[in-house]
Amino acid sequence: MRTSTVADLLEAFAARTATPGGGSASALGGALGAALANMAAAFTTQNEKYKAVEPEVLILIERLKTTRARFLDLADADIAAYGAYSAARGLPKVTPEEKAVRSAALAAANEKATEIPEQIVAEAHAGLLTADELSLIANPNLAGDISVAAYFLEAAARGAAIQVLGNCAANDESGKNVARRTAAKTAVAAAALSHGTT
Repeated sequence: MRTSTVADLLEAFAARTATPGGGSASALGGALGAALANMAAAFTTQNEKYKAVEPEVLILIERLKTTRARFLDLADADIAAYGAYSAARGLPKVTPEEKAVRSAALAAANEKATEIPEQIVAEAHAGLLTADELSLIANPNLAGDISVAAYFLEAAARGAAIQVLGNCAANDESGKNVARRTAAKTAVAAAALSHGTT
């Protein structure tokens, strides 16, 4: 993600390949949102009108930079997680031993493939809270950009949550999947409410 051009990324997403997919796209959308909020924050610095809030804005800029980098890491991690799941599916399953090894590998890979979008949801929610803080003190000329940033971040949360729901579709005996689905839905609802959408 970090070294690709925009055109190359679009080609990669459009290609008939399993990755990059929805999880990576969600993370990339979150990174765009964080970057756009960062720009709005930058235009609030070095301006006499907003000198009083500049120290606070500089803190938000650092948070947004961290969020943006984290999203890029998660985009790559999502691709790697699917690769591990695909590799696990390709393991032999003839003998009972092979079946056991394959089953364990699939379970571990599915867990990782679920953890990554859960982290994307959490990062998107955190990014939205930062954007909301920024909206209260930023140069009002950048209000539209902050709104767009917030929508990208919300979309990141919603997109990643869909991945969680898909990976946890089965109702298991422990109820862990149900809890994870509920947590993902709750996080998305909180993210939406944080900037006034539902």
